[in-house]
Amino acid sequence: MYQALYRVWRPKTFSDMVGQEAIVRTLRNQVMSDRVAHAYLFCGSRGTGKTSAARIMARAINCLNPKDGDPCGECESCKMIESGSSFDVYEMDAASNSRVEEIRELLEKVEYPPQFGKFKVYVIDEVHMLSNAAFNALLKTLEEPPEYMIFILATTEPQKLPSTILSRCQRYDFGRYSEIQIAGHLEKVVAASGMKADPEALGMIARAAEGGMRDALSILDMCMGGGETITEEHVRAALGTADRAFLFSFAAALAGRESGEALRLIDELMRAGRDVQVFLKDFSAHMRLLMAAKLCGPDGDLLGASGENARRYADQAAAFSQERLLRLLDLCMHAEADTRWAASARSVLEIFALRACEQPEERDYEALMERVAELENKLYELEKNGVRAAVPQASAALSAAPAGPRKIAAPIVETPVPAGNKAPKDVWNDALKYLKKNEPGVFGPLSQGKYGGFQDGLYKALFGSGEEIFMTMLSTPERKQKIENALNQCGAVNARFEAAPREIMVDPAQEKREENNLNSLIDMFGRDKVQIDE
Repeated sequence: MYQALYRVWRPKTFSDMVGQEAIVRTLRNQVMSDRVAHAYLFCGSRGTGKTSAARIMARAINCLNPKDGDPCGECESCKMIESGSSFDVYEMDAASNSRVEEIRELLEKVEYPPQFGKFKVYVIDEVHMLSNAAFNALLKTLEEPPEYMIFILATTEPQKLPSTILSRCQRYDFGRYSEIQIAGHLEKVVAASGMKADPEALGMIARAAEGGMRDALSILDMCMGGGETITEEHVRAALGTADRAFLFSFAAALAGRESGEALRLIDELMRAGRDVQVFLKDFSAHMRLLMAAKLCGPDGDLLGASGENARRYADQAAAFSQERLLRLLDLCMHAEADTRWAASARSVLEIFALRACEQPEERDYEALMERVAELENKLYELEKNGVRAAVPQASAALSAAPAGPRKIAAPIVETPVPAGNKAPKDVWNDALKYLKKNEPGVFGPLSQGKYGGFQDGLYKALFGSGEEIFMTMLSTPERKQKIENALNQCGAVNARFEAAPREIMVDPAQEKREENNLNSLIDMFGRDKVQIDE
């Protein structure tokens, strides 16, 4: 009779276990030193080896000829426990035996000592499913069991256990397996089965397993019927996912904001019978790899690819700004969640594609920063290709100014206002509050500048070096009109607005005084004792 791979390859000794080195080392040392605790709690997600470790522990402490803490597998005790015929080891599934009556029946047998081995072991799987009454019935025996009694509790949700249970157990947390560990183990399984597998196929299985070895072996089991060599296509067919070329094509359509092409690809996906939620999950993983390629380069360990595939991810990542990748990841995860409740999953996917292709409206800070980042990315690409970006008018005016010390500009004298009216600065502050609430896309760049005064109905916002992009954005007629409307609504009369550069004026006399003071300090204390901070 055929057995599933995860059953065939279930580890029989601590040495057979993949990963979990710290836990394996501790349990093995306890067996060798005969310092076995009376209660253990094994926690972790599915497929991380909790039940396997519990069974190995039960055999090891009862083995007649243990080898470095591992059960020999040949003595009578090991064979009886392995076959399930031993009365000294009892395994119970709490999911189907959660009532207090069943726990009381179990505890009645605690008084009987072991018949063949040294210890009597109770393994309770999914222990978090027990009722409160069952936990209370177990509590006293768990705290002070007979010297031959050992409890091993396993659970995927330790937060559901009462603190009184947790405090009476030695807790071990089983972590998820890495993709490298899973792929390495799958390679051994494939080789032992007399088959071959492409490394990309095993890597895809490892990613789909999400840290669970049992899930990985189950997926591999499905793929083994496709031929002597397991390819990437076999894995995609078993998982119902889109191929890598399709993911790159769909991402390219979003990068170019080609809504029509994105909808055409979605139609092709649906005609192929693919599941929308699975595709969104795969595309989210694809965007994560693009983010890894953008931040770490094609040689980064987070990418999980090499050679031509790594360079392909890096090339496509260059078409996105970091802010846009974050936005697409957020949209993709929300769409994946929405497909669980939507009547039409295809509509959810199409809405996601259209939102990902559209230029973000300036209604929030994140959308504004995305647009700024895209502009900076385009400027960088132009400069890298030897094309210098045009200098904004405000910057050109600054560069055209005569060299040498500049005169200190006379301060703006604010026009007096009749008694009872708001001061210009108060009007400005009220307008900022109004824009922040009603026009966040205008408030964002405006808040980067400084209040530049008011004269003859003209309000100014001043921007320093490196802030020319905000000054250019606020100089468009549409945004100027919104700012002027806000000023008028907050108390101004026929207000006008201007975004202007903020010059750092230099006073030659002040510079000379500072130089003389510095020289005096140097003469008094020595040059090595004087530190100048800008």
